[in-house]
Amino acid sequence: MTEDMIKEIKKFGKLCYKTQGEMKSYLCGFLASNHYKVISEDGFIYAKGDIPVLVTAHMDTVHKKQCNMYTIHNYKGMHRIQSSDGIGGDDRCGIYMIKQLILDGYRPSVLFCEDEESGGIGSSKFVETKYVEDLENLNYLIELDRRNANDAVFYDCDNPEFTEYITIMTGYAENWGTFSDICNLSEACGIASVNLSCGYYNEHTTKEYVIFEEMLNTINVVERLLEDEDCKQYVYIPAKKYKYRDDYGWFRDYYKDANFDVAETYTGMQIVYNDREAKHEDYAWVDGETIEECFFAFFIENPHVCYNDIMDYYLY
Repeated sequence: MTEDMIKEIKKFGKLCYKTQGEMKSYLCGFLASNHYKVISEDGFIYAKGDIPVLVTAHMDTVHKKQCNMYTIHNYKGMHRIQSSDGIGGDDRCGIYMIKQLILDGYRPSVLFCEDEESGGIGSSKFVETKYVEDLENLNYLIELDRRNANDAVFYDCDNPEFTEYITIMTGYAENWGTFSDICNLSEACGIASVNLSCGYYNEHTTKEYVIFEEMLNTINVVERLLEDEDCKQYVYIPAKKYKYRDDYGWFRDYYKDANFDVAETYTGMQIVYNDREAKHEDYAWVDGETIEECFFAFFIENPHVCYNDIMDYYLY
């Protein structure tokens, strides 16, 4: 491990130690020291930039106990970072990445949201302010809050031209997701958005870990996007969808025309999720002929489970 790599991992680790409140104060100071005009209000921090792209991440994690120690292991020649308390890569990774973009000299608009894990509370508050009008003039939005190494998730933004642009420019593969802050932001401002992988895994559990080099790779990918001076504006085109309300009182979105290969049908699905009430990882088996039917059945049967608690699924 080189000295420079150790230094960068320590910078990331310090972010993992902070509470949401501490993070908010720290990020306000960081943005101000990098010559942004900082707007800090209930639910979010917003700073308008010079590049017509917004990058966003959230300041909370699901872990009730704050991370105070982490370990580093060799993983296929890369650095795997984790903590017995839960490292909080979701979404400390996104915060580290946005910081690095700024330190590398890029000045996109920036939005840090509170309480994404509680249903996108911070982004919901942001879209009720006048600042959301700034987003209407941007080319598109990037969220840095996705597991894995090379996913691009568009949620209910169904703009094929934008999907093609992102997948070609990044080399990342289109994947499926349930919710993130850009779901609120895109719908409010009418601009397309994408959530890109940050190199974390097993999120919402204490087994969560971060592959540091995968996070660095996405930083490089985003920098290439920000350097594209010929990029045009991509509008938000909503996918056809239906909504239902669970016991939390939030609307969960499921898409009739999601980007799945639905030519093949299935008999059911095993869903892996974080059961916060029982405080452990759990499994459920549901019947359905398509992915949409399976997830719909699962959330009807398990209204206490948040959509962000879904960890993985297996078709059979």
